[in-house]
Amino acid sequence: MKTATTIEEQITRLKDRGMSIGDEKRASEILLDVGYYRLGFYWFPMEISYPDKDKRNHKFKSGASFDKCVRLYEFDKELRCILSLYLHDIEVNLRTKVIYYISNKYRNNPIWFSDEQVVMQSFINSFAKKYEEEIKNNDVISRHHAKHSEVRYAPAWKTLEYISFGDLIRLIENLKDNKMRLSIYKLYGFNEEMTFPNYIEIIRQIRNSCAHGHPLFDLKLYKSLRSGKFKKVLNGDQGDLWSSLKGVLLIIQYFLFYLPGNKGVQFSKDIKRLMNKHRQEDIMDYVNYINSVPWLDEKL
Repeated sequence: MKTATTIEEQITRLKDRGMSIGDEKRASEILLDVGYYRLGFYWFPMEISYPDKDKRNHKFKSGASFDKCVRLYEFDKELRCILSLYLHDIEVNLRTKVIYYISNKYRNNPIWFSDEQVVMQSFINSFAKKYEEEIKNNDVISRHHAKHSEVRYAPAWKTLEYISFGDLIRLIENLKDNKMRLSIYKLYGFNEEMTFPNYIEIIRQIRNSCAHGHPLFDLKLYKSLRSGKFKKVLNGDQGDLWSSLKGVLLIIQYFLFYLPGNKGVQFSKDIKRLMNKHRQEDIMDYVNYINSVPWLDEKL
């Protein structure tokens, strides 16, 4: 088991491994601000053994510097902030549509999400526990029960605002009415069963990565994205598009075109603006691939 280290020990370790640190006082401040472990994700590409995560010797390549690592961290932080704003919009849009359309289909059943005629029993069982342990403690929900002590659940338009994004997706997947589920998919341009679940799951994963500060700049997907309708507009070999951040950015843009306003175009402009801001920095060695995202000009 490794033991804790002081800032001075951390700096010495980095220098011994071949990292250039020009201003040690500034490096000390940043290490105490951001943390050695978190910054490690950003100096990893500068290590000799990169991208091998299992046989790291932690020795640095020639030219590795603490300042470059910090610049890469700052880039990633700005990228995460941009994505967080747009991913929030997608989540809210989906949540609103699920509540509105399904609640109006079952107008006489405001707690349809707990009805075994509407939703799979396995979802209902797991949801009941979460409601009691988590959701019911929310101020809005607890006030509802204070006024309506006889009911087990608050209505969908209250309750479903406070379930996790993952549970919202699972709720859609557990709808017994296939036509109702497909009608949700169609709101985002999908006419079959496979692509929406694939895309929305990656939206959830990236949303969680942003929320928890996980690095994004060298993201590699464990499960590739489906090309879906993109086959019609993308020509030739797209390389690692569907297993990297490039594909994720394209999927986010795809969804944004189905939201009000011109968010799909604005999103691509924000990413291009970020890339342009950092275009002359040495971190482009690690993030320049983002410039090759085959952006959409309009809704597919």
